[in-house]
Amino acid sequence: MFVFKFEKLLNLKENMIKKCLLEIAEIDLMIRKHKKTKYILEEENENRKNTYNGIIKENPQKNILTFIAENIEKTQNNIYKLDTDIEMLKKEKADKIQEVKNLNMEKKKLEKLKEKDLERYNYSQNKAETRFLDEVANIKSANRIINS
Repeated sequence: MFVFKFEKLLNLKENMIKKCLLEIAEIDLMIRKHKKTKYILEEENENRKNTYNGIIKENPQKNILTFIAENIEKTQNNIYKLDTDIEMLKKEKADKIQEVKNLNMEKKKLEKLKEKDLERYNYSQNKAETRFLDEVANIKSANRIINS
């Protein structure tokens, strides 16, 4: 009987922990995707800068240089946005990790409460059994006294 009080709560905490761990894994995946995209954009920007420098040395044309410079700037803005997103995701991940730690602490507290409740239950059962055996012994001795 004592088990049911805490089992549901323990199962709930365990499910919450699993959910948080899945969310952490999803956040990690998003961070990796953002970093990969950032790396690709940085490589593209490096190539554009090399092209820009090559055009300046060979045959500078204003419209081509303007186009490449605008693309470099747009890509740099995207890289900055990705950096911001990565930082936000890292903060979110840290929050989720803290939430998992808190849930684990709550789960351990519930497990200790469950153990204490089990001890109280066993103690009360033993006490009831002792009382019953004492009563049986009293009845037997009363019967012996009456029959003698």
